[in-house]
Amino acid sequence: MRLIMTMLAAGLVLATTGCKQATKAPEATAQATEIAWREGDVDDALAEAKESGKPVILYWGAIWCPPCNQMKTTLFKDPAFIAETKNFVPVYLDGDTQGAQRWGEHFGISGYPTVIVLRPDGSEVTRLSSASTSDKFAQLLKVAAARTETTEELLARADKDVSGLSADDWRLLAGFDWRNDPKHFGDTARAGALLNKLAVAAPDPALKRRFGLLALVVTAKQGADGKVQPTAAQQAQLTQILPPLLGSATEVTANRQELLSTADLVAALPDAKQRSALGGSLVAALDKVYADASLSLPDRLDTLYADITLAKADNAGKVSPAVLSKVRERVQWADNTAKDAMARQSVIADAADLLHEAGDSAGARKLLEAELKRSDWAYYYMLDLAGIAEADGDKTGAIAWARKAYETSHGAATRVQWGIGWANAVMRLTPEDKKAVEASASAVIDEIGKNPDSYYQRTRVKVTAWGQKLRAWSDKNNGGDVLARLQAKMAGVCKQQGSEAATCGKWTTV
Repeated sequence: MRLIMTMLAAGLVLATTGCKQATKAPEATAQATEIAWREGDVDDALAEAKESGKPVILYWGAIWCPPCNQMKTTLFKDPAFIAETKNFVPVYLDGDTQGAQRWGEHFGISGYPTVIVLRPDGSEVTRLSSASTSDKFAQLLKVAAARTETTEELLARADKDVSGLSADDWRLLAGFDWRNDPKHFGDTARAGALLNKLAVAAPDPALKRRFGLLALVVTAKQGADGKVQPTAAQQAQLTQILPPLLGSATEVTANRQELLSTADLVAALPDAKQRSALGGSLVAALDKVYADASLSLPDRLDTLYADITLAKADNAGKVSPAVLSKVRERVQWADNTAKDAMARQSVIADAADLLHEAGDSAGARKLLEAELKRSDWAYYYMLDLAGIAEADGDKTGAIAWARKAYETSHGAATRVQWGIGWANAVMRLTPEDKKAVEASASAVIDEIGKNPDSYYQRTRVKVTAWGQKLRAWSDKNNGGDVLARLQAKMAGVCKQQGSEAATCGKWTTV
């Protein structure tokens, strides 16, 4: 089933909102139940926007991405959202299509999915959080459609004087994707300061709590052990915000993704009595999210992460039998409920991860291996199987799954990313095997070389991080000869990368 619709007739694409017809063509009738995406051609979408005066909705995603499939099965089928998109030029950009990574670089996109609203001149109005419910998303689009101010201008104005913000300004600020926008919120300290300023000035208590919660989640720091370590001020803020927020079903739904991250903060509270009381309230509130049939399967299933996090905090890193039973029961529910390919792609990886996090790695493996036989994107699950094998101490199995994931993957950017997953697994698990390190690294370089002028955004970020690990491996394992050969091979590939050739050449030294 394909949800992205390619428009074949320019007349349909460029129809004006002021024109009404007595009868509709069959194609127009079909458009009423689907979004009229323009696939891949951002330049064409921006040209159409300038001609029509409509703003642009840019959706950046990937066919294998679980949150993307979640949006396709929920938001993109919602009649109110579909109706609102008629006031825009909607364009879908798959991260594996030609030129996609360059556009990702241009717009400062880091993760799938990302939804950005652009003015006809291409400047950004806002990027919307995928956690928004369908009705809120449609409302935000309606607000964004009438905006002439850019994201940068709104943020600067908010930082300078919050007293002048309008009701629509507050709506957009509350709906920003604060956690998936490195272009505007890459500096977490600065973003946290602005969020706290907004929390103080927000016009109603629910907004105050939302901005305060976002500030906590954005600025939370992890210690060397990987656990969140809130400061005394953050602990006080948390205990002030959570009780009234958890008492409101509407606020819990609106902040459901942030609340899952908050579980780490609750688990880190030093007072056991306070931790137990607040953790119990959090779990009870999220259980109601699970029971809300209007929400997506992942939204409902993922509430279990709070149960697992809190249970591990009070039981030396293990969950109780009751929590394990709860996880197994809900995973079975999700497995039984997700019927079509997109619904399953949106939820099965999380289901397996929950089982693994709860201590049932055998159940996680069984679920994933069964999905390999029915999924069009089986390679996505193979990296999960590699991770489980590694956690279980099976180095050979982990490397084998990582290699198979790469070898069966599809798409230019995806094959680079999955190749890096294999190469990293080899360096991490068998660092002494220089031949395997060189072979896996060479495969990644070959993938980059297949796509000239593609060294942008996700590809560049992934390759740079991998290059640093390769350098560290070389230093630790006397691998200078291997690194030299790989650098020589990469030099030829980098010459094909256009304006990014110089950056590409520094992949192991940045």
